[in-house]
Amino acid sequence: MKKYIIILTISLFMAGSGFSAESFNKAGRTALQFLKIGVGARPAALGEACIANMQDVNSVFWNPAAITGIEKREASFSYTRWFGDINITAGALGYRMGTFGVVALNYIALNYGDIQEAYSTVTGGGVDTRTGNYFSGSDLAVGLSFSREYTNKLSIGVNVKYLREELFTYTNSQWAFDVGSYYDTEWKGIRLAMSAQNFAQQARWMYTREKQQQQYELPLVFRVGWSIDLLGGEKLLFGGNPNSHRLTFNMDAIHSNDYAERVHIGAEYWFYNFIALRGGYRFNYEEGNISMGTGINYNMGSLKFKLDYAFVSYDFLDSPHRISVMIEF
Repeated sequence: MKKYIIILTISLFMAGSGFSAESFNKAGRTALQFLKIGVGARPAALGEACIANMQDVNSVFWNPAAITGIEKREASFSYTRWFGDINITAGALGYRMGTFGVVALNYIALNYGDIQEAYSTVTGGGVDTRTGNYFSGSDLAVGLSFSREYTNKLSIGVNVKYLREELFTYTNSQWAFDVGSYYDTEWKGIRLAMSAQNFAQQARWMYTREKQQQQYELPLVFRVGWSIDLLGGEKLLFGGNPNSHRLTFNMDAIHSNDYAERVHIGAEYWFYNFIALRGGYRFNYEEGNISMGTGINYNMGSLKFKLDYAFVSYDFLDSPHRISVMIEF
């Protein structure tokens, strides 16, 4: 009973911290905003409440410690049709090196497409300031991760990544790293996780009139999450066969240096480990609060194939669609 009280207390604290800080908005302080766009259809469908309920190669984008769930080799590819005709692709390849640990290569690429060039003002008082020319921009993150099980319950991991952003004639490149931990309590299907992303020096851009280079912090994101299996298995909250029905609830609390605290919740239901239904909600967001999606598992001999889809509802912007493909081999 005491353990139930502890879990409930943690949940209320996480939710309360997100709501109480809602009035304090620190937006507009950081660069390389593409680092905050969630990667993968499954996490997006869960409202990005996922760091304690993922142990596959896509974990590298959220919590590098959890890639220890890879048994042999895994590869994934994700595509997001973002608003404003922006396309985002991401991929990862993970390999288990026996008891030594797991390594994973990963990348995120964002393309802004063609943008019309325009002057801020023109002589003569014209309204249309477009020049007829076009320019573009792109973002790139390439990383290498390593994670290891230090006990049968605890994993710790790190992800080192190279970042590059190009816009018109301006370019910024630098290094950053993420760290994370994953802990399976092995009690009632409860798992705990923490991650911190984008530790780096400030991004440096164009010079001002005073010949001083402009500097901006990266979006430093801290996550604390927990997950519990509500249905399926003898040791879980409710009994049942996990191979027939499984229901999981997740909650993440997020603290960043460029916005108020936020809380994400999500639920996932698996039917005979073949098809999944997912839904989530993100608190303290002006857009993209509600999410939903589905997933399919299919075994082809020694290959395990997974296909996931997610839809996030936006009111004033184009609602993004995400598709992810994963292969275990």
